[in-house]
Amino acid sequence: MNRIVTELFLEKPSFEEASKVAKSLEEVQVKTILLPPENRGINTHLVVEQADIEKVREKLKSLSVAFQEKDVMLIRLENKPGTMAEVAMKVSNSGVNLTYAFSVTMDEAYSFVLLGSDDNEKALSVL
Repeated sequence: MNRIVTELFLEKPSFEEASKVAKSLEEVQVKTILLPPENRGINTHLVVEQADIEKVREKLKSLSVAFQEKDVMLIRLENKPGTMAEVAMKVSNSGVNLTYAFSVTMDEAYSFVLLGSDDNEKALSVL
């Protein structure tokens, strides 16, 4: 389940706009993870599999949707204190610098963390 994915940033769309984008991507067989599920006036993250990024780029350009993209690691963790710190320490001890972290709790048992580093492949291998 832990893997490298592509995170797309949409600048401050409403939830409805972000949902429309996600549904449009489903039309080209791309399933997204949509964060956050509410109108908060902040950037919205869509996470897609790396294998789908070319289809995503084409679809979003056809919709005239501005976006930025970044390759990150998607890590599933137990939802308990200290798990994200443990992951960060393992990565740090391997000599890889973390440059980005975003966490969201999807249910009481698990959280998902998006991590970016100067070497995602190496960081993922130590996890």
